[in-house]
Amino acid sequence: MDLSTLLSIIRDGKSGHAEFKREPTKTLQKEIASFANADGGHILIGVNDQGAVIGTDRKLAQESLASALQSIIPPPAISTTTFTIEGKEIFVITVKKGEYLCSVGGVVYIRIGTGVRLLSIQEVLMRASELGTVNWDQAPLAPVSEAKKEYIDWFFLRVSESRGKTVGKNDRDRYLRSTKAVKEGKLTNAGVLFFTDATESLPQARIRLVAMEQDTPQWNKEFAGPVWRSINAAVAALLMEIRKIDVVSGTRRIKLEEYPPRAIREALINAVAHRNYTIEADIRIFLYPDRLIIRNPGSLLPGVDLNDPEHIPRNPALCNLLHDTGYIERNGLGIRLIRETTQAHGLCTVDFVTSPGKFEVVFWKKPRTDINGIDKRILSLITTPKKSGEIARETNIAKVSVLRRLKVLDQFGLIKKTGEGPQTRYVLRSGDLILKNDAGDL
Repeated sequence: MDLSTLLSIIRDGKSGHAEFKREPTKTLQKEIASFANADGGHILIGVNDQGAVIGTDRKLAQESLASALQSIIPPPAISTTTFTIEGKEIFVITVKKGEYLCSVGGVVYIRIGTGVRLLSIQEVLMRASELGTVNWDQAPLAPVSEAKKEYIDWFFLRVSESRGKTVGKNDRDRYLRSTKAVKEGKLTNAGVLFFTDATESLPQARIRLVAMEQDTPQWNKEFAGPVWRSINAAVAALLMEIRKIDVVSGTRRIKLEEYPPRAIREALINAVAHRNYTIEADIRIFLYPDRLIIRNPGSLLPGVDLNDPEHIPRNPALCNLLHDTGYIERNGLGIRLIRETTQAHGLCTVDFVTSPGKFEVVFWKKPRTDINGIDKRILSLITTPKKSGEIARETNIAKVSVLRRLKVLDQFGLIKKTGEGPQTRYVLRSGDLILKNDAGDL
């Protein structure tokens, strides 16, 4: 911190990131822990509540800090700076946001606005899950007798079909223990999600599809039961609702969804696998006229980079069960698969939006207003690779217009480029596809 930053903090006054103290107090450890459990902040000792610099004894402040840190478990990351203004010393403690929840005497505090608040047990669980410091899905929850036989039979059938592993009936209990679906003679949270009608015990384990017009909900559908059944039902319902585009391939007519089904399914599976189940909210799918949003409670775990995502599961037991049944792969390439599938599809783009308490996958439709009748003429010519100049001559269209149309067709995933520079050629991506709109041929 430099002097200009200090003066800016004083000028702005006490806040969720700044606390003023006339002198070190016996509550200093709570203040430090509360900042570490929130988003970090600064404690200015030697400044009163009104922002006036009154100065402090630096040695006393340092001793008070050392004593306070001994009371905080685990110790937070801090740094200190001393400033002198008009002969008066200000001792600044900068607290970084913690990677783990910090407690004082077994109690967890958090900074809310300009105050410090005690966290409830539910809030402690929620925040610990957000930090990835607890495995909520491995906690025992319900008697094993609540597991439905047909769901267990389905699970072991899928294990055989998807992973080639045959588990005898005498070994089923051992296998479920090894996957952490059963622990201490009870179904864990993961076991409840997979082998019961989960929402009876965990009402937040729902998926909700909401059709939106601007910011107004038009209708909604709910999907409950074991998580694998909810995924299947939600994907099927969503694919029934999204718009299809007619595509002709030779003598066949096929439907091309405006959003890539594989990417949608992957995004929804990721939402189920990696959401924070301690947050009492369901997974939401918002279907707007121009976009599709899949939102799950819980942000990315600390250390996960969207540009280089690694497989760090929030719910490892649940991920194991989804892997065994063929829903996910262990390599954790979900975000990359969504990006690549969307790019290849060509009719939409995708964004990933992370914020405190939620994570969103947003598919945006590409506008179709600039599609016109020239496209059909171009597509009919490039069943074999052709240069843009060749296309311009054969269609009697200016080369600059041809290049513009080729760019549009490439965005829609209908063509691909081969070669580079003067050797660049264009060819249909899948045979002789011709895009059709709702009124017929383009």
